[in-house]
Amino acid sequence: MQRDPSRTVVAYVELDEGPLMLTNIVGEALSGLKIDDPVQVAFLALETGFQLPVFRLRGVPPGPGS
Repeated sequence: MQRDPSRTVVAYVELDEGPLMLTNIVGEALSGLKIDDPVQVAFLALETGFQLPVFRLRGVPPGPGS
């Protein structure tokens, strides 16, 4: 599966537990993304069978391929 770079943002996400995680924010509604917007974890299936943790804006339904 190829990701559309216009629907991916590289960011540091502060986890509820405290640490920062360098990750991708994926989804359809990224044009209005602001610092401190709430996000939730999602898992992207890789061709290798692994699941990559990514994040998307909380409350925004996942789009196709995200």
